[in-house]
Amino acid sequence: MKYNFHRNLDSRYLNLLPLAICVGFALMFTACKEKPKNGHDTTTTDNGGTAGKGYSDSSASSVIVFDQNGRVCIQQSNTSYEMVNIVESDSKTPLLLKIKKTELCFADSINKDKVYEISGKSVLDSKSVSWNIQFVATDISFKDNTIIAIKEGTDNENDFIKRFSLLNGNEVFSCSFADLEVKVPNVISKFFIGYTSKKAASGPLALLKDENLLGVVRLGSSDAAIDSFKIKLKRSKMADKLLASVPDLILASTGDNTTAIDDGRSLILKGDSRYLVKDVQGFGVKFTYYYGDDNETINIFVPVDKGKFDIAHATYDKDIFELSGF
Repeated sequence: MKYNFHRNLDSRYLNLLPLAICVGFALMFTACKEKPKNGHDTTTTDNGGTAGKGYSDSSASSVIVFDQNGRVCIQQSNTSYEMVNIVESDSKTPLLLKIKKTELCFADSINKDKVYEISGKSVLDSKSVSWNIQFVATDISFKDNTIIAIKEGTDNENDFIKRFSLLNGNEVFSCSFADLEVKVPNVISKFFIGYTSKKAASGPLALLKDENLLGVVRLGSSDAAIDSFKIKLKRSKMADKLLASVPDLILASTGDNTTAIDDGRSLILKGDSRYLVKDVQGFGVKFTYYYGDDNETINIFVPVDKGKFDIAHATYDKDIFELSGF
């Protein structure tokens, strides 16, 4: 994109600049959304044989520089493509990801966060996959059949992590602390358990508008969000001491079908690729809260049974905490 800047523009035209930018950006976005005419066309080799079905696409990058209240503002947008595999049992589904990343910042400062618009599309006929998602993050990566989106926190915040399924684009998990994993041997997909505190970047707990909320615990898999519960503080002498506390979390085995490893950060679940969510059991989550000058501790233990948090059989001080599913 060629950019010409004239210092002596009449002020009337400068006032129209934001509108022109918005119109141009909308036209560019519409053009990028158009389906290519040759998408999924069958191609033919020189000797007349069929080479197979393919997919083509194109997109433009852009930069916009404008004045906002006397400061130079820069908006950059670029698109990249990445091939990943959805691994299920003995099969792999190639997935083409179209990743549009938009950054907006002032010329004299740095904004780590970007707006990501990602579309996933299977390129073979073996499995039909098509989805679109949008979110704000500092960086992304791909693991365990998921997209991992990380929003970095400030010095006083915890990073906030979200996972999106490569299979359907749905958000399946989020946490700001203790991203624990439950694994089945030789299976790519996993189960995730984590804690979100009030110190999470972007303040996700504030959206729940729940008084005395201490934290949220979630259970998800590579395919779907499964279960969650809230930890709230009751009115007590301990409440003020625990309000700013972020607990240590570990996974603890309670059955013969599970083995905790990595100091409780991971757990091996006996099974194979035919396992179901209801087979996720035989362990629990232990929370250790620290408080006071002497680092005194108080614990919560929540079993996991048939793929759900078993709050009814949790052990904790009911005069201090309240646990409730949501």
